[in-house]
Amino acid sequence: MGKIRSYFKNIKNTLTFAFLLIICAAGFILRFRNLGYLSFWGDDGHTFLGTVSILKYGFPKLPSGNILWHGIFDYYLKVLPVLVFGAKEFSFRIVSVLSGVGAIIATYFTGKELANKFVGFLGASLIAFSTWYVQFSREARYYSDFQFFFILSFLFFYLGFIKDRRPFRILAAVFMVLTSLVHGVGMTLVFLFIVLIFYKGKKFFTKEIIIPFTVIISLYILQVVNQVFFWKVGRSFYTQETGARALLKAYLKIPDPFYFKIINMMFPKMYYVFIAGIVIFVIFIVFLSLRKNLNAKDLYLNENIIKWGPVAWPFNMFMIYLTFIMIAVFLSLGRMYGQQRYIYFLMPLFILGFSYVIYLVSLSVGRLVVKIIKKESVKILNTSIACVFVIASVLLVNGVDLKQSWAIAYKKHNEKVNVMYSISNSWNLHRDAATGGRYVAEHMNADDIVITTDIYNSPPYTGKVDYWLWTGNLVSWAPYHDEAGKVIDDTYGVEVIRSLMSFVNILNENPGKNIWVLTNQSLYTKEHVDPSIRKMLDGCIENQVLIGRDDVSKLYYFPKISSGQRIMIEKIFSPSFDNIIKLREKNEIDFDFRNEAAGKYYIYGFSAVEKGVGTWATGDTSIMFIDIDNSTMDFKFDITARPLYNKKERQKVEIFINGSKVSEFEFSEMDDFSRFEFTVSKQLLKSGINDLVFKYKYSTAPKDLGVSNDGRNLSVLFQKMNIKKLP
Repeated sequence: MGKIRSYFKNIKNTLTFAFLLIICAAGFILRFRNLGYLSFWGDDGHTFLGTVSILKYGFPKLPSGNILWHGIFDYYLKVLPVLVFGAKEFSFRIVSVLSGVGAIIATYFTGKELANKFVGFLGASLIAFSTWYVQFSREARYYSDFQFFFILSFLFFYLGFIKDRRPFRILAAVFMVLTSLVHGVGMTLVFLFIVLIFYKGKKFFTKEIIIPFTVIISLYILQVVNQVFFWKVGRSFYTQETGARALLKAYLKIPDPFYFKIINMMFPKMYYVFIAGIVIFVIFIVFLSLRKNLNAKDLYLNENIIKWGPVAWPFNMFMIYLTFIMIAVFLSLGRMYGQQRYIYFLMPLFILGFSYVIYLVSLSVGRLVVKIIKKESVKILNTSIACVFVIASVLLVNGVDLKQSWAIAYKKHNEKVNVMYSISNSWNLHRDAATGGRYVAEHMNADDIVITTDIYNSPPYTGKVDYWLWTGNLVSWAPYHDEAGKVIDDTYGVEVIRSLMSFVNILNENPGKNIWVLTNQSLYTKEHVDPSIRKMLDGCIENQVLIGRDDVSKLYYFPKISSGQRIMIEKIFSPSFDNIIKLREKNEIDFDFRNEAAGKYYIYGFSAVEKGVGTWATGDTSIMFIDIDNSTMDFKFDITARPLYNKKERQKVEIFINGSKVSEFEFSEMDDFSRFEFTVSKQLLKSGINDLVFKYKYSTAPKDLGVSNDGRNLSVLFQKMNIKKLP
């Protein structure tokens, strides 16, 4: 208590505390208001699931059985507010709010320790009021938490290893490990030891440094081993392969200047000041080297001036710049570019570098003013520095718009999001998973089927998910795997609907169950969901229950039926006269899959005709239409085909006509042509158009089997089909 009283007896300390408190309070208010209004979006569902899994199991075990290692420490940070307030949006976002305020404080003290209060206050103010930082401090995801732990680790490292304060060395080691558990990129903090070599020289190789360095690097290596060999969830962004070779392949790439470009776009004036700082750094070295007896305190700086022979240079400024540049370049080596959010955690160093340069310019101008008026006065010098610093800061700062920052808390789902400050630069709306999800939770029965295009953010509201509707094949993101001939999601362990007909089959093969279909922006993104599925749902307007607050997300309800089909295949495809096999007034037709003319009859699920060879069925379903004029007779089908043998199981074909199963055939294990025959009763046929549907047990790419470079998912190679009327 005595030290506290002594501290506040100094008016400068009191003012410093008051200013910092005001900045933090303002930053908190901007971040805290209306925190629970917006829906979970992006990868928030992973944060939700990781946290509630900890409450259930003590560690983030997913419904699929996989462990969610990615961002694991951040889930533990969310546990307490979820226990207190429940598993809702506010509970997950309040941690980001507190981390955002923590980053304000940590940035101030880092700037103060490395330079002075000018730099500290400008850095803290930018973190507090810049729109990007306010926006990201209101997210459920780890962005703000990661930034706070990163800058705090940086500060502890400086105090512990540069200023040689033992307690901070311990804190630095602990927080450097914890930061990497908030996000794996936190391992880039190890670059600080490279910076330390410049400061310590041969003294780097002492036990006070080598022991914590060895512990930290060993734990980082264990994390990498765990990520490469044991992660089943969260790695698909980096590489779809596994093992050390895949890791090297993912990261050993030519650096991409994306991060420097995007910072230039978001903060153009600040960016040029930051880059100009490199030149100013060199000028500063010349100045310090010429003024040999100059002390950093004479410049109002807490700088560590290093002397290498006749050359003196400012280590702290060097530390800020080298750390920022090394990490930015390292991130550019792999696939971690293309989104500005990946460098968000590093931005306090950018801000501090900018603030440092502004101060040096202000100092130079202030000293010039004193020389011009030829009156040596500390008061005039300080006043000049302060005035120039404030004016330069106001003129050169980007990204601070208090009106915009204030409005963030009241943004609606259907209002455009500034993509520069969004969690994805391709998302211009905050997607609404909540409205439809809550409706389903309130109205569904226990055995209802829930299908969603948003595997992460629908389940927190619905409480369950049975299928993920996703037909996309993104190279950088494929969080699913093959299992027993099905594609299974890595998070919930549910089947992924990979085609239009798979979706239709689920709707038609479960007549006794209510089915809910939740869609979001992915339905309108062809890289996510096949446009034909959107077209089908657009034709089911009578099944649409509601539209979300983003005016894009929708909920469809297909009630249980006693018999028949929910979705008529003929209605989906609407074939023209030329696309239908015609049996009008014919007793028999020989259909040749080897003839190029056959291609026009392939409605769905077929590849192009391979002349003289046959036609491959692709995917899990194929469809053709047959026009029958006289339905008073039975028909016999005789089909010749062979499977693409996947060396694991025998291919099986099921045949349906007008929704009724008429036959099934299982091929032998050999990859040979076989014939299978079946008769279709006249009761199953109708006069006019009849749909003929083939369903396959599995579909595999020859490339995956190692038999060729063909990347198509193939099922069965058809050669001939004979259809004959029976007397």
